[in-house]
Formats: sequence, structure tokens, C-alpha cells
Amino acid sequence: MAAKPGDWKCLPFDEMRGLPYHASFSPDQYEKISRGVVPQAMEDKWFIYLDDEVLCFHRSWTGQPVYRIKFQEVDGRHTVTEALCSRAILETSDAHYQSELLDFLIRNLMLGESRPFPKPEGTSEPLPGVYQHAVSGTGYKERIVPRKRWWQFWSK
Repeated sequence: MAAKPGDWKCLPFDEMRGLPYHASFSPDQYEKISRGVVPQAMEDKWFIYLDDEVLCFHRSWTGQPVYRIKFQEVDGRHTVTEALCSRAILETSDAHYQSELLDFLIRNLMLGESRPFPKPEGTSEPLPGVYQHAVSGTGYKERIVPRKRWWQFWSK
């Protein structure tokens, strides 16, 4: 059964900013994505649902809205046409990192892949894996995502 907005506490989306997230999914992958994610335990940090071709991500404990992704079917694939992140999140993080995290959440939580967790460069934590657990509730291998400096935003 697919997750619906009323299945969990979610606050309304407020001011959002664009992310440089680009992806395309097969019909089978999109079918898995369309099921969403409803938290089952405290470790489940995300409530995710598809609402009329828009994938919405909320933090499970607070209902805080974080990401919105719009899809369009193109040549049999479901392509991301717009990816947005909460302005409040982007005040303390950069769009490049949030795109990496968003991809991790889709690929691992929704599609069942096993990709390394993107850990932001310079993250300090008392023990390995604490940051990952707080963000995603997972325990995957980690990889460092370097910060994009202001002059790097014009190059790929």
C-alpha cells in the first residue's frame, strides 16, 4: 500500500530552494518510489510519500518538510524535473551536499540499494556513524562529500 500525506504527521512546506539533483528512474524503480516510506520504528527518520507526481520528504519525528521532487514521464522513464529543499536546511548546508543526501535516501531507503552514506566534509562526531544515524537511521559505509566552494558552482 502506498504512503499518503495523512499517514503521518507532516507540516506544510514553506519556502524552498532549488537543488542540482538530476535523476531518471525506470518504471520498476518508479513503482517502488511511489510506495513511499512510512516509519515503523524510532530509527526510521523519514516519512516519504508521492502526491500527484511530487515526492515529498518529511522528518518523521517532527514532521518538518525537507525535500520536494517533481517527476515527469519522458520516453517511458520518470525524470526529475525539479528538486527543492527547505530554505531552513540550506541555511546550514549546501545544495550540492543536499543533492547527494537526497540521492542516498531515494536509492537506499526506497529502492533497496546499498550505496555509501554521503557524510559532509568537516563533520565532527563523537563516534563513527552517529551523524549518519541521526540523519538517516542507517548504518551504511560512509564517504566524505567535499564542500563546494563558491567558485566551483559554475563548473561541474
